[in-house]
Amino acid sequence: MLRDLALAAKAACSKEDQESLVATIKILKDLGEKAKKQGILSLEEEQFKISDPFLQVGLQLIVDKTDPEVVCNILDSDIYYNESNGRELLKKILVREGLLRIQKGENARNILLCTKVFLGKIDRDTFNKLMESDR
Repeated sequence: MLRDLALAAKAACSKEDQESLVATIKILKDLGEKAKKQGILSLEEEQFKISDPFLQVGLQLIVDKTDPEVVCNILDSDIYYNESNGRELLKKILVREGLLRIQKGENARNILLCTKVFLGKIDRDTFNKLMESDR
């Protein structure tokens, strides 16, 4: 998990921006469920349905069975060296965390918990409603 205070400050965003990222967490949770049940290669078809280029690249690396350390380095390089901030940066951090956990074979519940933690401005009830509304 990324623990960088300067990065966290750059990723600060409003509650509304954080609420808009719940859909990304749902996508990561769903990808994790599919990978756990059907294997990582089952995610190959999913990458073509995804419009976010950062998520698409990360998913491709995982499907290609790229070494986890290399995946982490590539995603971290994008996070640190591309001029993202606010909501866009926070989304990349969420995606990085979720993808690395999917690659490790963690269950969907753990992926959900470990990505949700980045959305500290959203209370539990709001988060659950937003997760339900995307179904």
